[in-house]
Amino acid sequence: MSIKQQIINDIELLPDHTLQAISVIVKEFILLNHMAEVKPRPVFGSGKGLMYIANDFDEPLEELKEYME
Repeated sequence: MSIKQQIINDIELLPDHTLQAISVIVKEFILLNHMAEVKPRPVFGSGKGLMYIANDFDEPLEELKEYME
């Protein structure tokens, strides 16, 4: 018998008020498990071609000309 099946069998024997308390604890474990998931490492170069820099990127902006004089 698997551990999951054993837990299910044990839970079926418990009264309702105890099941409510266990439900809260199980939800907390689920939340903690999701928070602890390991994020995959970034793959360098995977964003290549998604952005570009215009040829006139370093040219002065017309809107700021009065501040640059």
